[in-house]
Parts: sequence; structure tokens; C-alpha cells
Amino acid sequence: MKLVRIFVQLAVLLGVLQAPVHAVTVEDLFTVELPVADQTTSLRLESFSEAFRQVIVKVSGSDDALRSPAFARPIKNSARYVKQFRYITRKLADDEEEELEAGGLFLSIDFDQQLIESLLREQNFPVWGRERPSSLLVISYDVNENIKLVSDDTTPDLVEALDSAAARHAVPMLFPLMDLEDIALVNISDIVSREYENIRTMARRYTPNALLVGQIMGRSGKGWQGDWEVRFADQIFKWTYKASSKQAVVDQVIRHLAKILALEYALEDHRRIEQSLLLSVSELEGIDKLIRVQQYLESLNVVDNVQIAMISKDVVTYRLKLRNDPEDLQRLIEFGEVLEQEDFPQVSTRGEEQIILNYSFVNRGAGN
Repeated sequence: MKLVRIFVQLAVLLGVLQAPVHAVTVEDLFTVELPVADQTTSLRLESFSEAFRQVIVKVSGSDDALRSPAFARPIKNSARYVKQFRYITRKLADDEEEELEAGGLFLSIDFDQQLIESLLREQNFPVWGRERPSSLLVISYDVNENIKLVSDDTTPDLVEALDSAAARHAVPMLFPLMDLEDIALVNISDIVSREYENIRTMARRYTPNALLVGQIMGRSGKGWQGDWEVRFADQIFKWTYKASSKQAVVDQVIRHLAKILALEYALEDHRRIEQSLLLSVSELEGIDKLIRVQQYLESLNVVDNVQIAMISKDVVTYRLKLRNDPEDLQRLIEFGEVLEQEDFPQVSTRGEEQIILNYSFVNRGAGN
């Protein structure tokens, strides 16, 4: 997750982000790497269960499924969901060696995507795809009235803690660079007092999908508190959270952010309607583009099946079987950067009535 953040911030510095960032493609949703002390079968099975829990959280957007009685057996029998695993020996830094008793031995576990998604859908839990919204975190850090803005330069340990929590939930995020351009637009008092006009002006530079503004505050003998506000898609969510440790506040804000975003972007199986439609894509010159678009459509969680219905010059028409509403499909495509809608949906009057969507291939996203 930190590599995603570094890439976006580097793009901001170089001035190459002219269009909105839109979704970030998150890789390795179904892969977990854990430190292990040895290669015994008992420890490997324990690691499978822990990795299974982590994958369920990443794919569903929350730990709600893990609290369901229906997941007690899958957690116990997590090995059946493993596609492959391997041991990796890696040289550690001095500080890592102190933290990890196992030294440099890790177990990398790949889970079967189809089995995991089917399990979640069978129990009516949402499935969150690889394309996820980017979130800009604008946070003030107040310890006994000594206030800083959270950034790589000013609070590296706190950024690392937020990064680790974000990785566990597969939430792409970035922080303000707070270079001369940012400083000219916003200061710490704007963040503390929630001067959103200045904050929004600064945030436009990063073109995030979601903006999280908040404060982590600690007082000697009184514990810690997080005061948060998330804005995206014309929605506002506010909450506060008190805890005895700073780490608990960090974990809670990322956990809650992931859950809020998943409510908007993950697809729930109880909305399943199994509808078919035709999707026409222009600007598809060459078999490589045709295959790329088909693979992209198959990767969308709303799509159950994709078949080519017709090819005419540079226009390819796909027949899609959907798990959810056509509006869900349109929203996910708009969220990404592979296809661009050309006009309003049409309804075929020939034979069986059927929705036709018209798009053109643009493929702005480097990750697609």
C-alpha cells in the first residue's frame, strides 16, 4: 500500500496527474505473507487460519463476516481455500530482527479467489473488487497541545502505523506532501478548525476519491481520541473514538474508513438479480484490446459472465450476465479508467427487450 502512495505523490510532484485519479487497482487481495518460526505442519495450519481472516477482511471491507457463526467452520478448515503456498527467506533490517523471533522466514499464502468470493456471497456478505477509491488523509496530531500535521516528514512513525493498518484493509491512501504549494494553501489551524474551503483547494491537487480530515489527540493520563470526518460522493460521515492507546485510534479510523467505502463500492449478494445486457465498445482495433476489455469486464464483481456477441470493424458487442443492477455496472465502469460512456443506455425493441450500453475504449489507467 505504501508503494501506491509513493507513486501517486511522485506523480503529483511531477505534475502528471491532469485527470482525476479515480480508482486504484489493488493487487494481491488474495495473497497474505506472514512471519513464521519454522516449517512445521501445525504452525502452517495456524498461519492459514490467520491469513484467511486477513483475506476475508480485505475482500469484504470489514471483519463483520468473521463474527458470523457461518464462518467458524471455514476459519477452522481454511486450508481448503488455499490455492498454493511457499516459504520465503528474506534478510531483515536490525529493527525487524528484534520484532520477529522467526528471523527472516515468511510463509506466503495464495487463496483461491473464486472460493473466497463464493463463500462471501453465499453468506450474503459484500465482495469488494480490486479497483478501490483513493483517500487523502489530512490529519492533525496533537500531543499535550503540541500540534503537527501528519506527513512523512513530520510524523514518520504515525504514517507507518496508518500505512500498516491500510495494508491490512487494502485501502489505498496518501498524505499531503506539505511542500511549498501545499503550505501556501492550507495550514495546521485550517485543519484543526476544519476550514474545508482551504482544505478542498489543497486536496484538488491530489484528486482523491475520498477526503478524510481529522485529529488524533493525546493527553497525559487521559488516553487518546480520534475526531474524524470523511467526505466522498456527496456524502459526509462523522465520528469520534476514544481509546487508551494511539495504536487503537489508528486501527479504528482505517477500519471504519474501509467499512464506509465498502458500503458504497462493494457489491452485496442480497441485491442479486441475474440480469443480462449488451455492452458495445468502440475504438477496439486489434485482438489485444478486445481481450483486454473482456478481461477487465470479467474482473468487475458485478459481472458473472462475459461473451462476445458481435464484432463489426472496431466495435465489439459483449453479452454480460450480471449479478446486480445495470446501474452498479455503470457506476463501477465510471469509477475506473478503461471505458468511457458514449450516450445514455438504450433498450432493444427487437425480440426480447434488452438494455444496450455504449462505451468507447480509453484505458487511461496504468494499472488496467
